[in-house]
Amino acid sequence: MIDRSSLGHRAPLLWLVLPFATGLAAAHARALPAPVGLLAVAAVTAFVMAGILTRHAPTGWAMAFVIGGITTGMIYHDLRRDRLPAWHALPAREATLSVRIDRTFVSPAHYTSVSFLGHVLSAPAHLTDLEGQSLYLRVRGEPARGELMRSSVVEVIGHLTPLPRRAESRDGFDAYLTDAGLNFSLIRGRITRIIAPPTPFAQLREQVKQRGSDSLSRGLEAYPNLVGALRAMLLGERQFLTTEDKALFVRTGTMHLFAISGLHIGIIAAALFGGLRAIRLPPLCTFIATTILLAFYVDMIGRPPSAVRAWLMVTCVHAAAQFRAPRNPIAAIAGSAGLVLIVDPMQLFSAGFQMSYGIVFALLFYGLPLGEFLQHRLRLWRDLPEGTLTPGQKYVRRRWQQILGVSALAWSATTIGLISGVAFFGWFTPIAFLANLILIPIAGLAIIGGFIALIFGWLGVLPLAVLFNHAAALVLLVIQRGLALTGSGTWLSHPAEFRWGPWGAIGLLLVLGTMMVGYVHRWETKVGGWWGPPLVSFLVLVIGTRLG
Repeated sequence: MIDRSSLGHRAPLLWLVLPFATGLAAAHARALPAPVGLLAVAAVTAFVMAGILTRHAPTGWAMAFVIGGITTGMIYHDLRRDRLPAWHALPAREATLSVRIDRTFVSPAHYTSVSFLGHVLSAPAHLTDLEGQSLYLRVRGEPARGELMRSSVVEVIGHLTPLPRRAESRDGFDAYLTDAGLNFSLIRGRITRIIAPPTPFAQLREQVKQRGSDSLSRGLEAYPNLVGALRAMLLGERQFLTTEDKALFVRTGTMHLFAISGLHIGIIAAALFGGLRAIRLPPLCTFIATTILLAFYVDMIGRPPSAVRAWLMVTCVHAAAQFRAPRNPIAAIAGSAGLVLIVDPMQLFSAGFQMSYGIVFALLFYGLPLGEFLQHRLRLWRDLPEGTLTPGQKYVRRRWQQILGVSALAWSATTIGLISGVAFFGWFTPIAFLANLILIPIAGLAIIGGFIALIFGWLGVLPLAVLFNHAAALVLLVIQRGLALTGSGTWLSHPAEFRWGPWGAIGLLLVLGTMMVGYVHRWETKVGGWWGPPLVSFLVLVIGTRLG
């Protein structure tokens, strides 16, 4: 009998998240903002109609509720975006602002400028409407070490430029900043003074990170490329990756292994959870301690959006298990997506959000059910009574079942990854399925080894830190050499782009929609069946891809 434990989960939160996200996207795409008051009236009217139609017209109730969710998303987008329409007709100007640093970007050593994101705390009298605005800053030179970090307040002078609307600019760095929710950039700047130094907690956090970074290099001084890969994988310091390694990982569709996301946070959470349970910490205390330690880790590495999303995913799933909620990973992930969009609605337009949640939902809607189907259909010695199997046969069957399950997950991720690879990275990587199938478990070993090395480095047990550094570095060396061999052929990966700007997003929605339809019908639909999502992905790529 087929194990169908991955099917049948109800996720009412999707009724909230999907219309809300649609409203955010609609507000972001339009050229001119709509009056918030008018949208509020429409939202209230839609929700009132939904309440009236609840018992008598289920279809009408659903339509009214969805319309209410969409208009609510549009309102929330405009309120959080807080655009200043009058500024779009003004040219760039010189401005002196007091800015609190929210995020720093580490530049390569040969750069003569430093970049960061911040909030305007104060401005001259004629620019007071800028107060509270987020902006991107690039300043010449670099202050003394320890002065420029998150929570510092600086006075900066430079050229202030309004960023274009999304409808006016769809490519380039300005479009990235616009999608991140920023309205202004200040370039060719200069820091005139440090108004407030970083907080004691920020300084402690930086010291802990620096000690961890140093510990990852111990014993590997002769192999800077492996040290750079370790720092990227464990601390998010991708600036230490060599140019050759970056090109290799992008070309083979494995760059996600070095962007701290769900894979990394999930493995580290499992290691923390297992370690705390091993010392007999009660389950509730283990959950609280794991959540806090993971939160500090994410904060330490700079709170990259991908890590924050992964932390929310892991926390929601663990919270549901801790409080004995019915097992429902789809509802937990939908809840984490809703929280992300409430905290920072502009993340919806980032490549990381679309890829991470797209792949996670692909795994839940398609990968897990497909794995269960394959494990039943291709079960070894299925006609033999269980009691007649030898221990060797049972061992082989367990390993075979695991291979089938992992293969189904990698296959489902690839149906999304091939499209997102072209859309976000400009590479068509048909080897991504095989590479991820083999490398994700291997990369897990490197993450575990590197994380244990970090712990021993922080505790000052340097010999053990060196030991686990070497173990993690050996795994990374195997990954690099293997990718170098497979990625050397141009037929395995090729520069590519979509002929139409929104085609990538449309393709992702079509594939995910096919997976959702199959899931709703418990994959008993006769239209496409298990081949439906990969067929849609194939058609999207064939119709819309232009090889470079």
